[in-house]
Amino acid sequence: MIVKKVTADSVSEAMERIKRELGNDAIILNTRHIKVGGFFGLFAKKKVELVASVDEHVSNEPIVSKQTTSRKDIVETIQPIPMRPTIVTVGERPLPKELRHYAPLLAEPALQQVSERLHERLLTAYYQTQQTELTDLLTEEVKSALRVTPSTARYVMLTGPTGVGKTTTIAKLAAHHTLIKNQRVGLITTDTYRISAIEQLKTYADILGIPIHVAYDLEDFEQAKQALASCDIVLVDTAGRNFLDEAYVEQLRSRHDFEDTDVFLVLSLTSKYRDLLQIHDRFSKIPLSGIVFSKADETSELWSMFGLMTETELPIYCVTTGQEVPEDITFATADELSRMIVERGMR
Repeated sequence: MIVKKVTADSVSEAMERIKRELGNDAIILNTRHIKVGGFFGLFAKKKVELVASVDEHVSNEPIVSKQTTSRKDIVETIQPIPMRPTIVTVGERPLPKELRHYAPLLAEPALQQVSERLHERLLTAYYQTQQTELTDLLTEEVKSALRVTPSTARYVMLTGPTGVGKTTTIAKLAAHHTLIKNQRVGLITTDTYRISAIEQLKTYADILGIPIHVAYDLEDFEQAKQALASCDIVLVDTAGRNFLDEAYVEQLRSRHDFEDTDVFLVLSLTSKYRDLLQIHDRFSKIPLSGIVFSKADETSELWSMFGLMTETELPIYCVTTGQEVPEDITFATADELSRMIVERGMR
């Protein structure tokens, strides 16, 4: 393989040089704008740097044209064939046609922070191995960004916007710790805005035979903690509100004592990635320990998990996959989650 890098004043000029030097089978690997010269960054000239490649076995046969000299002699002049490199473009990052099935992946909103790195990794692996299916590479890339965490604090609080499944997840955690880990579990709910949420948790508490307390303010919350002092773990449900309401997070901070508490932000995987980032930014004002991803069964791809881990560096506590209690909850390893994300995302 021949790889050529050219620098020119414009993209068109760089393309013409590639056409002349590598031929019509050239593939554009990368294009970027750079600055050349100048003094301490001043007066530098803007240039275009273009990297292209072509297989060494490709033969660009010239055509022969005849020109008449002043003496009317026939002189053979070699001219290059007009050439156009084969390009598959993903935004500003071209791909060879053999990797074009990865173009939708690199355009995923959740992968924009790492798309350039993924692009380079895919190209490098392809030209080194000539393989066009690089699922293992993607899985390793995803795995390198994922972190999972257990809960080690005595109090576990779930927070997040309305409709993400906090109350159902609390019930699953209560069943998990009661039935599987054989721990003494207590429940506190501060979701006093929805009577249905209180009644739902009370029903689960009755079934599991565990105590539950309703806290309307910080004083009630402290009293509930004292009443549940003999429990191994206390699970705290919070009210869900519109995440665009700035006052909600401030209210949450004023009504809770976060001492000896793991606070997990619950995010629905059915939400748009931009909304997930906004939700995280809003709730980052409280001491978050990690993320719970809900509704993994209601979406066709899970790239948002990878994107959030890359941008927030928060670990994953658990993932919920349905409404059944306690079955539809998983405490997966990074290896299991990375395979789940890539396999579903590449279908």
